Parts: sequence; C-alpha cells; structure tokens
Amino acid sequence: MTAEQRVAAIGAMSAAQKKAEWHRRTGTRAPAAFGSGLLARALAHDVQLKALGGGLTKTELKRLAQLARKDERVREGAAAGPVKPGTWLSRTWHGEVHQVVVLEGAYEYRGHRYRSLSEIARHITGTQWSGPRFFGLHSPRLGKLAVGRDG
Repeated sequence: MTAEQRVAAIGAMSAAQKKAEWHRRTGTRAPAAFGSGLLARALAHDVQLKALGGGLTKTELKRLAQLARKDERVREGAAAGPVKPGTWLSRTWHGEVHQVVVLEGAYEYRGHRYRSLSEIARHITGTQWSGPRFFGLHSPRLGKLAVGRDG
C-alpha cells in the first residue's frame, strides 16, 4: 500500500479506529485533547515521515531536549546566567535597602568593589548565602512575571 493510500485509509477511519491505530503505532493512548481530525493529521504525518524519510535526527532531537530543559529552568528561575554590567540589583534586608551595581567582572556595593554577589550577601547578612539567590536572581517569580536577568 502506498503512503497516499494509507493516508486515505486513515481519513476513512472512525474515531475509535484512529485511536486504535495511534495505540498500535506509538504504544500509548491517543492524547485526550486530540479530536478525530487532529488525530488523523498526526497519523497521516507519521505515515508521510516514514514514507519520505523525514523527521529529525537523533542529534537534533537531543539538542531540542537540551533547549527545552534550559527553557524550563529559565521559567522556574533556576538558570544561572551573567547579569549585564550596568544592572542595578536591590534587596531589602531587615528594613534596610541594599543596592549593588554590576560592573565588568565585579560588583560595587556602597563604594567598595567585590568579586562576587555571595561576598556582598555574606557582608550584609553575616552568614553564608548564595549571592544570586539573595538578590533574587534565582527567584521562580522571574519566570512568572516574564522577567529575565537582563530586564
């Protein structure tokens, strides 16, 4: 049977038959959100990919998975990344506002230069802190507010 004939056969199937075909091809239940039309298009796409040799390579799929994980980390506010020089960071700690200016390779806090945000956080709190976390750079709220590290 040609690819065109298989696609035509899918179009003629009942919804139950399309779901059974999906299960046969993927080993999983058809997604509940897929109506009969979308399921037919997805099945036809699969037939065409196999017939024409299309689809993504394993390397491409692996890269997409890496990008998706990175994207999730950004949305969750967990991705570490450089803050651009010139950025002002602000944190209120025990009622006092602490502002830091990001410089090229350093940070300035109250007229003094520091090598890391963690040094500044330790200076402010007197205890060991992750500087990026202290200044909110790992906050899950960044993703919810659609705010990035660079504004």
